[in-house]
Amino acid sequence: MNRQDQKSWVEWITFFQEEVPKHVTETRWEHIQRVAMYAEDLAIQHSYPEPKKAFLAGLCHDITKQKKADIHHELFSSYGLNTDGIPFQALHAYSAPLFIEKNYGLYDKEIASAIQNHTLGNPNPSLLDQILYAADFLGSDYCQRQTELSDWIQKTLENLHFGIFMKAFQTISFLMEKKEVIHPHTFLTYNGALKSLKENR
Repeated sequence: MNRQDQKSWVEWITFFQEEVPKHVTETRWEHIQRVAMYAEDLAIQHSYPEPKKAFLAGLCHDITKQKKADIHHELFSSYGLNTDGIPFQALHAYSAPLFIEKNYGLYDKEIASAIQNHTLGNPNPSLLDQILYAADFLGSDYCQRQTELSDWIQKTLENLHFGIFMKAFQTISFLMEKKEVIHPHTFLTYNGALKSLKENR
């Protein structure tokens, strides 16, 4: 679908602010709203040209988070998407762009990529990929419990790679503690962000 055939980003935002809560719990909706807000703030700070598009990506990123496995797999099957090797906790990131395209007719390549990569990371991320990945960390329940949150927000506003590094680090630490498999993209995201931080010191 061509951009000019779509609603404006603000119109899509208004629509999904009504629609997304139908698919998630109240607690998940609170997380989603935080992520959308942080995504717009980071977009403005890091010169992404369409901050409202970043907000929309945040608004839609977890729409299938609480769907049952068969919903994910039906979408993957209908779109011919091979998700072998993708851990269960990341399936929603791959199904959400398909869900919003199939059910609402919204498809944007950048938004789809950012949503797909917001959980595992991306070795070659776009700016919007990076923004949503960092925003998802800042808006997480984990971050909301930390006394360092305001400092982390400020550091991510100053350097987007800080938020990316922190999310990858926290994800890897959590999965190692649980003795779970860690996807290679998460390691590559961690290494890329850490390298950028060291270079910018």
